[in-house]
Amino acid sequence: MPDVSASFILISEPAVSVLGGHVRTGIGRVQRTRRLRVALAYALLGLGLLGLIASTPFVLAALAPTNSDWGKLSDISQTYGAVSVLLSAIALAGVALSLLYQVQQKRTSNEQAIRDGHLQLATLALSDPDLLVAWSPPGTPVALKRHRQHLVTSLALGELLQRFRIGHLSVQKLAVKLDGHFRGEIAREQWEREGPGWRCTMEAGDRRDRVFVRLVEERYQAAVAAGPASALLEFQDRPDSS
Repeated sequence: MPDVSASFILISEPAVSVLGGHVRTGIGRVQRTRRLRVALAYALLGLGLLGLIASTPFVLAALAPTNSDWGKLSDISQTYGAVSVLLSAIALAGVALSLLYQVQQKRTSNEQAIRDGHLQLATLALSDPDLLVAWSPPGTPVALKRHRQHLVTSLALGELLQRFRIGHLSVQKLAVKLDGHFRGEIAREQWEREGPGWRCTMEAGDRRDRVFVRLVEERYQAAVAAGPASALLEFQDRPDSS
């Protein structure tokens, strides 16, 4: 049975930065701003083309001489009918893309709100052992300190997942990140303990989720085959060089 602590996957999705003790989300805000700008550009383009088409008869009436042959002008204008249709299609496509981006922006905003809520719960759980035990108990016996370390490692994987979902990491870059991730002893322990839960959850997601979890498993197996993990002593008890 998959480890129940894999439910922490939902919490570990946000890409975050910690400055002065405050946790802030950044990637979602950048994505929303970029999409809003693109949507506004398409909307302005569409409205501009529609305005140009609507104002054409009035402009022609103002510029044409009073003795003009309107029948002949009408025949000439019909030759540009295809251009008018093309411009109308472009304008409608711009409006449609604008609406699509607005829908995507709303979805991203809702997802970000959910992730922010999970992140706040994760912060509370990691700061209070009583809350940690109450919310995400391990499926197998493990020391409390180790359990907290595993959850932080799960957060690190979730950050990579989020960056991969939004296209910030390619498959090749993600593989490099995962190779470095699984150099550590704790990261390997965490995946060995929670990997089944991650696979069960991600395989039920979309294509990028499935690609992600399969690549994680592949790089984990490659790291294990390459040799023992880096010992904790390599990261601690070193003299301060400053």
